[in-house]
Amino acid sequence: MALLSHATIIDNVQSLLGSNTTDFSDAFLTLRIVEALPEFSRYCPLIVKETLCATEDSKELDISFISNMLWIGALEYRVGRTNREWRNWKEHYRDTLSMKIDWWPADTDSGIDTDEVLDTSETGITCDADASDAIEAGDIIRIDNELMYVTVVSTVTLTVVRGYNQTEAVAHATNADIYIPELAYLYVAKQHLIPPLTDLAGEVDLGAGYLADARTIHIDGMGTSDTLYKDYLFTLENDGSGTVYRLTEDTTLATSEGDITFMPGLAEDVADGDDITFKNSTFENSRQESLFIDLLAARSAMSISTKFINKVNVGGGVWRDWVTWGREHLIITLNALEKESLRYRQPYKIHSRDYSSLSEVT
Repeated sequence: MALLSHATIIDNVQSLLGSNTTDFSDAFLTLRIVEALPEFSRYCPLIVKETLCATEDSKELDISFISNMLWIGALEYRVGRTNREWRNWKEHYRDTLSMKIDWWPADTDSGIDTDEVLDTSETGITCDADASDAIEAGDIIRIDNELMYVTVVSTVTLTVVRGYNQTEAVAHATNADIYIPELAYLYVAKQHLIPPLTDLAGEVDLGAGYLADARTIHIDGMGTSDTLYKDYLFTLENDGSGTVYRLTEDTTLATSEGDITFMPGLAEDVADGDDITFKNSTFENSRQESLFIDLLAARSAMSISTKFINKVNVGGGVWRDWVTWGREHLIITLNALEKESLRYRQPYKIHSRDYSSLSEVT
């Protein structure tokens, strides 16, 4: 069952509130949605997997680029093991995380070097040897202190996205070593989003299309000047993998089009004109959606009551009626949210500081 749009959620709340669209106007409820989403998300957060690169000889991970974070749910390091390895951590001022491990992460030298000088914007890297056996599309590489995301490997040429994880894109000398850093997965609780877009559907806009693993594509056919915010979710019509993609950067459209950057990279090639559809919300299911509508209605009723405190009751409800209904509905809803929040307890085993699995990479 498809989730409801921003406009339909407002309609449903207005219905709960007696179809009173005068006091509970679309504009009023749009503001209440912004206020209710953080409260709802503390019970039922949006869980996002962020891919981090460990820094050689450091147990600290940079998390300053992660926006809208409520809390960290789990840290997986090292990744790709048969038995997943969960770690304890300590967070520092929302910009750094220290892994509680008893060894030092180490980058892997790919054995491939640059064969040219790179400026700050070049995305095609010429290598000194065939890189296809050492580096794959979808890998993250490090040259000096800059991280890059590899989208295409073509023998001695790498096509990359510069400045990955908000590292600075800088110039690099020829014969610079290309390293592959160790990865860590951070499972982060974030606030849910309900895109108030004028148009949720558009199309891929590039005559040649885009190859698998691309992380930036141009789209058109959207709302004239809508803003697509980080963490909005979308799907591609002809992507047989069923992948749900997540925006990693904000994009303000101009004349209904713009470039979007997302994760993961494309699972399959996409063609010019392929449909792209943004999801109505980041809720997991209709149960969460229903609970949010109940919460929004209760909070809205309590909020509007102040409007009537000093007014004489003339043939209608008084402010206490809104307060009473809102409080009773809120108690029921918060109890249901408490039960729903139990799904987000951590069910996995945390490894000790000195645990380093010898299991094979899957």
